[in-house]
Amino acid sequence: MKLSDLFRKFQIWLDGDDLAAEPSVAEVPLNEWDEFFLRLAREVEAVMKREMFTPPGGLTYLPVEYIIYLSRDDNEEWHGRKREGLLEGLRHALAQRARELVGDKVLKSDRISLTLGVDGALDKGQIRVQPVWDDDSPRTEVSVRKRKDDPAAQKMVEEPDLTVVRPPSPLFGLRWQRGGGEPSLFVAHKARIGIGRGSRDFAIDLQLSGDQEISRHHAQLERLGAGEYRLECVGRNSIEVSGRELAPGERIDLRPGASFKIGQFVLTIEEPTA
Repeated sequence: MKLSDLFRKFQIWLDGDDLAAEPSVAEVPLNEWDEFFLRLAREVEAVMKREMFTPPGGLTYLPVEYIIYLSRDDNEEWHGRKREGLLEGLRHALAQRARELVGDKVLKSDRISLTLGVDGALDKGQIRVQPVWDDDSPRTEVSVRKRKDDPAAQKMVEEPDLTVVRPPSPLFGLRWQRGGGEPSLFVAHKARIGIGRGSRDFAIDLQLSGDQEISRHHAQLERLGAGEYRLECVGRNSIEVSGRELAPGERIDLRPGASFKIGQFVLTIEEPTA
């Protein structure tokens, strides 16, 4: 399906119109990716409509971020490049939808930030969307909750002595320091990590404290393969990479040894040693 057809079908479904009214779009069947895309988009759009408001004579306000919680099964299925394409398509389509919803009004910001999370209480196919109005406001982190009828939960109560799981081998490291301070090493045990200021109520993989120009979730760094990395700016301020500005929403591919600057912090990618 062409991207333009998918966005048109996305708009028709959100508006509640009949797909049969546009045969050229209706005759193209939805695959698994399209169906999941539309389902997420409809859920976020419903929250967007509910949350938006326009003060008298002012701009129209929308939440700065939407956390989309998936079930454990769906979260396992949508990962890597598949997850990246899903979020990129949703950001594009929902930003366009936000502009359509406000009509002749003016949005305070047309930036749409999306994050996928996991809610262990959800069944496969279920979705929950939580709006976030302020980058600095606390937001609820959902941990995996055991169902009351889950035999595994009862067994854990009966058998408190659980097996200790050894952490996986390190995938890469980040050497980081603030100004001329002493460098520290962060060791990543997963392929994709979040970097930012974090807070007491918002956990982040690598926390860079003390600089208010850094968003709570400012950057994502992903190891694509041996010697291949991708850095994405997801904060409100840009990231400096080799003398150029990486603006919010932009990504860049990097190699081991590459350095980048977030606020007052300089970070350097290191490959794991044997």
